Amino acid sequence: MLHTRRFATLRGHVTRWWEERRASKARATTLKDLPGPARLFVVGILLAAATVLAVMGPLHIPNVRIFLVLLVASSLASALKLRLPLGSSASNLSISYTFDFAALLLLGTGPAMLLAAVSAWTQSRIATARYNPTFRVAFNVAALMLTVQAAGHTFEYVGGQPGTFSILANAKPLVATALVYYLTNTALVAIAVALTTRQPLFTAWHANFLWTAPSYFVGAGAAAAAIGMWQVSDGWLLPLALAPVYLTFRSYRMYVDRIAAEKHHNEEAVRLLEAARSSEQRYALAAAGSNDGLWDWDVPADALYCSERWKLMIGLSPETPIANIEQWLQHVNEEDRQGLREALDAHLQDRTPHFEHEYRMPHLNGETRWVLCRGIAVRDDHGRPIRMAGSQTDVTEWRRVQETLARAARHDPLTGLPNRALFGELLEREIAQAARVGFAHYAVLFIDLDGFKLVNDSLGHLIGDQFLIAIAHRLQSRLRPGDALARLGGDEFAVLITNVSNPNDVRLITERMQEALATPFDIEGREIYASASIGIVLGGEQYRSVADLLRDADTAMYRAKAAGRGGYEMFDPRMHASAMSRLTLETELRRAVERNEFVVFYQPIVELVSSEIVGLEALIRWARPDREMAMPAEFIGVAEETGLIVPITHYVLGEASRQLAAWQRQFGRPMYVSVNISSKLFADEEFVDQVEAAIAASGIRPGTLCLEITESVLMKHSEVVDRNFERLRRMQVPLYLDDFGTGYSSLGYLQRYPVDALKLDQSFVARMGTDENCPIANVIVTLARELSTGLVAEGVETAAQAARLLALDCPNAQGTLFSEPLRAADVEALLMRATSEARRSVLRPAIESAVAA
Repeated sequence: MLHTRRFATLRGHVTRWWEERRASKARATTLKDLPGPARLFVVGILLAAATVLAVMGPLHIPNVRIFLVLLVASSLASALKLRLPLGSSASNLSISYTFDFAALLLLGTGPAMLLAAVSAWTQSRIATARYNPTFRVAFNVAALMLTVQAAGHTFEYVGGQPGTFSILANAKPLVATALVYYLTNTALVAIAVALTTRQPLFTAWHANFLWTAPSYFVGAGAAAAAIGMWQVSDGWLLPLALAPVYLTFRSYRMYVDRIAAEKHHNEEAVRLLEAARSSEQRYALAAAGSNDGLWDWDVPADALYCSERWKLMIGLSPETPIANIEQWLQHVNEEDRQGLREALDAHLQDRTPHFEHEYRMPHLNGETRWVLCRGIAVRDDHGRPIRMAGSQTDVTEWRRVQETLARAARHDPLTGLPNRALFGELLEREIAQAARVGFAHYAVLFIDLDGFKLVNDSLGHLIGDQFLIAIAHRLQSRLRPGDALARLGGDEFAVLITNVSNPNDVRLITERMQEALATPFDIEGREIYASASIGIVLGGEQYRSVADLLRDADTAMYRAKAAGRGGYEMFDPRMHASAMSRLTLETELRRAVERNEFVVFYQPIVELVSSEIVGLEALIRWARPDREMAMPAEFIGVAEETGLIVPITHYVLGEASRQLAAWQRQFGRPMYVSVNISSKLFADEEFVDQVEAAIAASGIRPGTLCLEITESVLMKHSEVVDRNFERLRRMQVPLYLDDFGTGYSSLGYLQRYPVDALKLDQSFVARMGTDENCPIANVIVTLARELSTGLVAEGVETAAQAARLLALDCPNAQGTLFSEPLRAADVEALLMRATSEARRSVLRPAIESAVAA
C-alpha cells in the first residue's frame, strides 16, 4: 500500500511537470515574435557560429577518452544551475564553465568548443523550469561556441599552450582567458536581452551578469587545480579541486535565496503600504464624494462626533457643538424624535442587525429636510455596544421624486384625473363595502367619445389633447360630491357614482353627462362638437372584482355605440352572454383558418336568353367540427372585424381558380368564376400580387377570374385602391359591383371606377313578378344597358322573376330557380347535364309561359 501511494505521488508529480511543460511550450515565443534588431542579432550569431565551426572546427580529438569524460561531466553539471532573481531576463548560473576551461587547457580550442556546445544544449533542454524554443537553444549553443573560440585564441595569444600544462606558465594566460570568457559570454547574452526588452545594454548587463564574474574565475582556477592535482597526485585529490566550485555555487545559492527573500519582503511591504494608502484614500474620497454626513458615537461616554457635512446639511456652521446624543435629537423634528430614539435603542440592544432610519430635520432656512441615517455598533467581548458610527444622507429630493412618481402612477398626466389604477382602487373599496353591508350603493359609467380619432387626424394631436382636457373639466363639473371621474386611456373615461338609491338616479347623472358634451367646445378658436356613448353597470353582489365591473360596463358601452352615437345602455346579463358567444365564435374561426375547415360552393350564373351556364359565383361555407355547415352570414362579419377575412379570401381565390381551370379543360367552355373581395383586402398593397399568383398557379384562361367588390371599396378612393384598380384593369381581371342599388349608388363612382358589370341586388328582384312595381330595378337595368356594362340579377327564385328580367333585357341571372349553391362535384355533374337539350327544355317553357301570362 505504501509503495502504491508513493507511485501515485510520483505519477502525480510527473503529470503536473508534463502539463506545465506543455503549457509553457504553448506560451513560448518564436523567432518571429522578437523585435527586428533582436531577430537580426540572433540570426547573425547563428551564422557566425556556423562559420567558425566550419572553418575552425576540430579535425580530430587529441585524447578521445578525456574528451568523453569531460563531455559527460559537463552535461551532468549543466543540470545543476542557479536561477538569478535580480534581473529581468531570468538568467541561469551553472558550474559547467569549469569543464569548458579544463577542455581548453587539456585538448585545445576546437574540442573545447564542441564540449561547450553540448553543454549549452543540455543546459537549455534538460531540467529546465520552462520550455525553451529552438531558436533560443540554438542561440545559447552558438554564443557559447563563439565564447570558447574567443577564450581559446586569447589563451594562445597570451602564451598558453594546450596539452602541456604548467600552473606557473599558464597562470597569466588562464586569468586572461577567464576574463575574455566572462566578458564575451555575458556580452552576447546581454545584447540579446537588451534588444529584446528594449532597454539600455549596460542596464541589462549590469542587472543580470555583473555579479556573476567571480564564478568564472573560480571555475578557471578549479580547472587548473584539478589538472595539476591529476598530474602530480594521480587524481586522488581531484575532489579537493572541485570543492571551491561547489562552495562558490552554494554561497551563490544562499546569497540568491537571501536576495529573493528580501526582494519578496520589500515587495510585500510596498504592497501593504500601497494598499493601506489606497484604502485611506478610498475612504476619504468615498466620504467626500458621497456628500453624506458622518457621525461617530462613543456610547459609554456619550461623546458624539458629527462631520462638517452633517451640520451643513441642516444649515449649521461647522463650529456648532453637537457633542452628545441629546444635542443630536434637538435638531430632529419633534414628531420624529421618538422613532429615531427607538431605532437606535433597537440596534444597541442587538434586536436589529444594523441601524437604518428615515426622519425629518428642520433647516435653518425654514425648510424641512428628509434624511436617511444608517449605522452599525461595535461591541466588546460581552456583546455590549462600545461605539457606533454611520452616515446621514439628505433624501429630500428623492422623497419628492418618489411622491411625484407615486402621483404619476395613480393619475393621468394629461388631465390630472385618476387613472385606471387609482380608479380600480376606488372601485375595490366600494366592492368591499358592498360585501360588508350586503347591498351595493354604487354604479359605474364607461364613457367612450364618438369620432375622437377624426379630431386627431384632422386637427392634430395637440388640439386633440386640449380637447380631452376641456372634456375632462366639463365632465368633472357635472359630478356630485363623492363621485369620481377617471381617464382610463385614450378617449375613454369612467365615472364612479356612489350613494345610489335607484337606477333612475344613475340615468339622470348619465343624461347630465351627455348634456355637458352637447355644447360645442372652443379650442384655439375652433368650434368642436363632442358626443359620447356610455355604458352603465349597477353594482351588485355578483361583482367581486374590478375587472368584471369594467368588462360589463365596456360591453354596455359598445352596445350603446352600435345602437347609434350619443346614447347610453344599461348593462343586461344577456349582453355578456352575447359577448361570450362572439368571443367563442372568433376563437373557433381562428382555429378554422388554421385547420382549413372551409369549403367553396358554387352557384351557377346563367344567360337568360339561352339558359346556359356562363359563369359561377364562389361562395364560402364553414364546415364546423360538429358537422354543421355554417353560412357566410354567421361568420363573415366577425372575419371582417378580426382581419381573418384576408386568409379566408386568399383560400377562396386559390381554390376557385384551381377548380375553374379544371372545368375549363374538361368541358372546353370559357366559363368564369366570381369571388367576393372585402374592402379591407382590396385596400391591401399585396392584394393584386395574390390575385396574380392565383391566376398563374391555376392556369385559367385570361379574363375568367372576376372579382366582386362593394361600393365601400370605391368610397375609400385611396392611393392604394386606385393603384390596385388600375393594375387589375391592366391584368384583364373583370370587376363586378356587388349589391348595386342598396348603398349610395353614386354615378360618380361608376365614372371614376368603370366596372365590368353590376349585380342587381336580390331585394329588388324579389319584387318582380308580383303586383308590387319595382321602378328602381328597371332603372338599374336601363343604366347598365346605357353604360354598356354587364348585369347579373341575384336571387332569382321564380320563373315570373326570370321572365320579367328577360323582358327588361337583363342578360344574366343567378338564383335558386336555376340552382342552389353546390359543391364542386355536384357542379361538375350539373355541367355535364347542361350540355343536353333536355335540361334546356325544362327551363325555357316555364319562362315562356310566364312571359305569356
